[in-house]
Amino acid sequence: MDKNNNKKTLGIFSLTCCEGCQFAILRHYEKFNSLLNFFDIENFRLAQENNEPGPFDVAIVEGTPESKGEIDHLHMIRKQSEILIVLGSCAHLGGIQSERNRIPNKFIRKADVKTVADIVKTDYILPGCPVNHDEVFKCLMDIYWGKVFKLPDHSVCFECRQNENECLLKQRKACLGPITRGGCNSVCVNGGEMCFGCRGAIDQANFEKMIEILEPILENREIENLLSIFGNYQKEWKGRNNGK
Repeated sequence: MDKNNNKKTLGIFSLTCCEGCQFAILRHYEKFNSLLNFFDIENFRLAQENNEPGPFDVAIVEGTPESKGEIDHLHMIRKQSEILIVLGSCAHLGGIQSERNRIPNKFIRKADVKTVADIVKTDYILPGCPVNHDEVFKCLMDIYWGKVFKLPDHSVCFECRQNENECLLKQRKACLGPITRGGCNSVCVNGGEMCFGCRGAIDQANFEKMIEILEPILENREIENLLSIFGNYQKEWKGRNNGK
């Protein structure tokens, strides 16, 4: 599908989301403009008026597939794309809207919020709320040059130590840094906030130990709320409690 002096074709799409991850890409003009030397952006509703239907060498999808129309659209994107990249916490984990999954059906008629990977096969994940723009551009350039892009598998705690942050957990303050995938440069903790887990769990995450650490700091309901903000930790919490 390469054309136009060996450029690859790229489509950037949004489902249900705030589109903050796409803005995170756009606001770094120099890097975004340099990307145009390697990719023809055929479809990007947020940034351009004329959009082509595909096919695409690479498609990026932000947001959760909430409606039948969005699910059908997602299937179409997958069918027309050689490589599909998941962009941000909404697409990756269900995002804030996944909190709806915790509401009992007797209170509200709802369909469970699903991730992009729940619906179609995905090739790469770019996590975060919002994403790390450097990671986005590295992923795309790795794809362009035929490399396999890999996310870091160290925790946010590793980056906190590099940044010489004082550990919040040692101060008896809540933080999900020990189980959350790094790559954000511990940006929230650098700014005085806890890590909320927006990048998802590292491969070796010890949820049992994380909950044990949080129990003297938070009530059970507060732990449940913290572990479900971005959707991905709900199963671990429920599994633990169901086993009691």
